[in-house]
Amino acid sequence: MKRMRMTVQSISVFCLGLLLCGLMGIAGGLLGARLAQRQQPKEPEQLQQEENTAVLPQPSGTSWHQSVADKQAEENGLAAEPVISVPETINADTEYILRERDLLNGSEVETSEDMPDMYIGMNREQFLAAMENYEAAPPLSEKERGFVNLEVLSFAPSRVVVQMNYRYVQPSESFYIVAINDLLVVYLEDRETVYQYTNIHLSQLPERLQQEIIQVMHISDEESLYDFLENYTS
Repeated sequence: MKRMRMTVQSISVFCLGLLLCGLMGIAGGLLGARLAQRQQPKEPEQLQQEENTAVLPQPSGTSWHQSVADKQAEENGLAAEPVISVPETINADTEYILRERDLLNGSEVETSEDMPDMYIGMNREQFLAAMENYEAAPPLSEKERGFVNLEVLSFAPSRVVVQMNYRYVQPSESFYIVAINDLLVVYLEDRETVYQYTNIHLSQLPERLQQEIIQVMHISDEESLYDFLENYTS
């Protein structure tokens, strides 16, 4: 009887051992399958999804787009170049519009001329400075026509418009001669309109004539005026 009990116990232990071995085998198989699955390469769709969900760091003070652009430029060996602004200048094909305006009656005459060589290559600032110099010291012929001042109405490489303002000399029966900065100036009988600027110096005239001009010398007609100017023009 005792021997039978030992036999039953031995069988039970043996069965329990087989059961444990079986459970351990199953657990080992599951663990191996899991490890094998991790080692398999990821599918392209899965990789794309993970890339789309990844959060890219953004550098402080610079937008993400700008950082990407800078990186691409660096990879391509390109450097950002500053934009150079080229000023607009007058050239040989620039149309020169000259508008002459009579300030007395408001009439205007407009002509198109070739751009004078002295202005070719100038930008706006340079041209305006040249016009200011012209206005400050106009040619004698312009003074004699009654030049007053000028205005630059428009400036572009294709077209420049300048308005010259005049008080045109009107017919006069008599004239007046005065001295301005030691030079004689002839006025019309209204004593306001300049008829002619001369290069005659007051200091070089006879003293009696100097006193007469200082008190404003009257010339009765145009012929007498021309005789006077001929006698004292150097």
